[in-house]
Order: sequence, then C-alpha cells, then structure tokens
Amino acid sequence: MGSMLLHRFFRHNLTTRLIIALGGILFLSMLLWIFVFASFYPGFSLYPDLIRIFLIGICILIPAVILSGMLFYKWIADPVSRLSDIAGMLVDGNKIDQAPLNSKDELGFLGEQLLRIEETMAARQRFLKKEYDEYQNLFDLVPCLISVQDRNLRLIRYNKEFAEKFAPEPGDFCYSVYKGRTEKCEHCPVEKTFQDGQSHSFEEAGYNRDGEPIRWVARTAPIRDKKGRVVAAVEMSLDVTLRHQLAEKLKASESRYQAIFSNIPNPVFVLDPKNLTILDCNESVGPVYGFSREDLKGRSFLEFFEAGEREHYALKIKDGAFIHQARHFNHEGRLLFVDIRASHTLYSDWEVLLVTTSDITQQLETEQQLIQASKMTTLGEMATGIAHELNQPLSVMKTASSFMLKKFETDQAVRPEVMATMLEKIDANVDRATNIIQHMRAFAHKSDLDLSLVDINDVLKMASDIFVAQLKLRGIDVLWEIEENLPRVRGNPSRLEQVFINLLINARDAIEDRWGDKSTDSANRSITLTTRTERGCVVAEVCDTGTGIPDAIMGKIFEPFFTTKTVGKGTGLGLSISYGIIRDCGGTIAAANRKSGGACFRLDFPVPADKGTGEPGQSQNNLASTT
Repeated sequence: MGSMLLHRFFRHNLTTRLIIALGGILFLSMLLWIFVFASFYPGFSLYPDLIRIFLIGICILIPAVILSGMLFYKWIADPVSRLSDIAGMLVDGNKIDQAPLNSKDELGFLGEQLLRIEETMAARQRFLKKEYDEYQNLFDLVPCLISVQDRNLRLIRYNKEFAEKFAPEPGDFCYSVYKGRTEKCEHCPVEKTFQDGQSHSFEEAGYNRDGEPIRWVARTAPIRDKKGRVVAAVEMSLDVTLRHQLAEKLKASESRYQAIFSNIPNPVFVLDPKNLTILDCNESVGPVYGFSREDLKGRSFLEFFEAGEREHYALKIKDGAFIHQARHFNHEGRLLFVDIRASHTLYSDWEVLLVTTSDITQQLETEQQLIQASKMTTLGEMATGIAHELNQPLSVMKTASSFMLKKFETDQAVRPEVMATMLEKIDANVDRATNIIQHMRAFAHKSDLDLSLVDINDVLKMASDIFVAQLKLRGIDVLWEIEENLPRVRGNPSRLEQVFINLLINARDAIEDRWGDKSTDSANRSITLTTRTERGCVVAEVCDTGTGIPDAIMGKIFEPFFTTKTVGKGTGLGLSISYGIIRDCGGTIAAANRKSGGACFRLDFPVPADKGTGEPGQSQNNLASTT
C-alpha cells in the first residue's frame, strides 16, 4: 500500500522529482570535488576537511534545492497541474471552473487554447443537445407508431404514440405487442429488412390494449453501423383504423345511393357538361326509352331530340333551365312528351350535369281528354244560345223560301229585283249558319297545344261571337274596351277561345246569381272585355257585375274539381283547365274582386322578343298521334 502511494507520488509530482534530481546532482558534485581535492592536494586531510566541505555543501545544497523547487513549482509544476485539471474536465465533459493562467509564456498560451476548446465543445454540446431534444420530441410527438427492433424482433425503443397505443415494455416481442401472438408472423417485414437491408411496406390489422380492432399501414427501414451492417430496424406505422372505417362506410353509402339512383322512378342521366355525352343513367331509362344503360353510355343525350331542335335544347340544358313539354323519341321512334330538369353537380369528383326527365305523355293525354270534356260541357251549356243563333238564319231562309214557293204555286210572277233580294238573303243566312256550324265544329275539335303568334283581340271576338247570343237572351250586355293593333303573343287560338268562353260562362252565372230577375238595368248586368299592353305584356281582362269571389276561397278557385256551383251545374274543371292552358302559353291568370262589385279575371301574355312561332317541340306535333 505504501509503495503504491509512493509510486503515485513520485509519478505525478514534478516538483518532488525535480528536487530529488537536483539534490542528487549536487551531492554527486560534492563528492566529485572532494575526490579532486584529495587527488591534487596531498596535504588534504580526508576526515576533518571532508566533514567541513560536506557540511558547507549541505548548507549550500539545501537552500539551492528548495529555491529551485519553489521556482519550478511556481513556473512549471503548478501551471502544468492546472492545465492537467482543465484537460481532465474537458475529458469528463465538465465545465471549466478554474481561472485561466496569467502567464504570457507557452503554458499560458496552452491554457488559453484549452479554454477556447472548452467553449467550442460547450457550444457544440449545446447544439447537439438541442438537436437531440428536437429529434426526441419529433420521435415522441410524430402522429404515427414508431418502434426500433433488434434481430430477435424485440423492442429496443418506441415513441409516445406507440406506448399509449399498446403499453409495451422494453424487450417485448413486436408480434406479441401488435397482435398478441406467441410466435413471429409468417411474413414479417422487419425480418425481411434484416435479410436484404431494404425497406418494406405493408398493411395489417390487430387489436389495441383495450381489445378494440385497429388497422395500420407500416414501413420498415434498416439501421446500420459504421461498417454498413444492419444492427436494428425501424418500423413506422400509421393508424388508419378511422380511415378504413370511413372507407367502409363510404363504400356502403355509395352502394346505398347507387341503389337509390338506379331505382328512382324517373329516368336520370349523368351527362358531360361540355358535349352532353351520357356518362351514366339509371335503370328507369329502360321502361321509358327502351334502351339499356350500356346502350346509352357514350351516346349524346341530344339524340333523343329531333335534329332541328338539338342546338336549341343543348343551350338550355347546359344552363340548367327547366324545359316543359319537350319532345323525345324512344327506341321504337315513338313520340314522348317530357319535362326536363338539369343541374350541375359533382359525380365521383367530376363536374357533371344531372338530368332528370319526367314522361308526361299520359298526363297530357289525360289533360287533353279533360279539356275536350270541358269543351263538350261548355257546348252543352251554350246549346240554347247556339240554337237561337241558328234559328235566326233558318227563319230568314224559311221565310224567303215560303214566299218563293207561294209565288210558284199561284203562278205569280216574281220581279227580278225581289228574286235577287230573296236569294241574297238566303245565301247570306246560309253563310251565317255555315260559319256558326264550322265555328262549333272547330271549337269541339280535339285541338293540340300548337303555339303560334295570335292576336288576343281576334280570339276574344271569336269567343264573344259564339256566346253573345246567349248573353243577349239573358239580358246581359257585353262592353268592349279593346286596344287596337296589339302585339301578337304565343298561344293556341282554339284553347285560348275555350279559356275566354269559360270566363264568360262564369261571369254569366255570377251575374244571374246576384241579380236574377231583380234588375234589367244594363249597368247591373254587364260583362266588360278589356285588352291593352302593359310592361311588355298583352293584358286581357274579363270583368263582371256578379257576386264576386269570397276571400275564403280566392286561393282555391284554380284547383281541379273545386266549384261553388250546385251539383250538376259545374264540374270544377273550367278554371283549372284555363289555368293550365294559360301556363302552357307562357302567361299568367289571376282573379280579384272589383270595388263596385263583381269579379275581374286578368290574363297576362308576354310579348315574345323574337317573331318565331313558339318553342321547338311545342308547335308541330299532334299529341293524338301518341294515343
């Protein structure tokens, strides 16, 4: 033990070693000088002189050695010791807590350099620690599962997300943590990474620590040492459980909506908004058009229209406009009347046009039948007036023919001028009766909704001509307040005449309900027919002096089968049919009560900007051809 301490002391204390060395040198020098004196001075006495010289040498040697040791300690040993301590602190990575050397020699310069090395190393350590902390935070906070595994598939490290998800312990096997298995997976990507040193991707499913199913996608990467050998593998996993669940729900939702789309009763088309090519359609297309879905995909939707109408309708469909009563042709070439609704939407991340068509052919046929039935009802109600109208020309012809027959029977001569007058009367009244009959036949004819440019004044006069005689019989005057040279509007003359006749019938009934036989004053028993232009429209009004319309039923009068008349006197279809006819002509009809009593029906017809005859598909074909 003592020898060890002594060895350590002599090894590390430069001052001690210097003192011993100087003392030995001086001691040997003394012996040498004594030997010299003894050799060259015969009278030199060894004992007394030697003792004297030795003592003198000792007195000189000890202070010299002490002084040399002190100077050596101050100038060399202490600075070197301090530099050694500083170097030890640097080696241990500790901060230098000693003051630098104040000397300007090489040792002082060496001390300054060591301090600079310490500052540089401290700055480097701070930088490395900052980067380490950043990477550690990134490792812990990255929103995915990260684990480092050895060749035995044991966990070496893992991040916070992994720990919270599986609650593992260092050294656990990955297959035990992920899947609760007791042996490794048959196809292990981590093992493959150790084998070939490459990255591998995969997707798997398992259970978390709560027993809930989870799904993740993962990628492995090798960790190599300085020699390039794979010593560990990193496995980065991303929990895609929610995404997988959403994908499954989306798939189910798409299947559900696809089923809804396929089974919508009306035909639905998905069109390319640029060229109107059919991208998809539902199953309802087959019963209506006679085509299968596969037959229509890739074809143009415009092929359902006649060639001359395609450009017109293409613009409307692209604008998403509602199209009423367009003409389509099915697989067999049969004419269909359809309403078309188009809207821009997204379909599988593509902007498309969603077009729905409604086959209204049967509806129009039914409406036409109702209109025809209403015409027949109107003719029945006008029978008395029609009979009166026909009776007048027949009476004239009867009188003229009887006069001529009596002259022939009595062989009386008839003056030529009288004969001419009688024949003119007969001819004029035959024309009158013929016109009445032709007018009735035209009115009773099953008309189509062929839109053309018409003069509302002419239509109103035709309706009045067929009905005025009946009004006269009941003491009802017709007052005219019409504006001449009205702009023409789009409409169907026969159906518009039916509208005005329906309004005249209602006005007649209202006047009789109010006045009956109480008043014969024409001011109390009158119908006023008015036409004028107003704000780009032609306005026609039929006003009466009847009972008016109660406020409680004002909103119901245009509903089908709604009537205030007694059973057998009204069907409740007149105003409903009139409303539909005016709407089909692009106009509006409204009712209001007059302040002086009675009701007033107002019809507005927009004046077309162009001078065409109507919308394509609404003015040429006979609906009866589809029945």
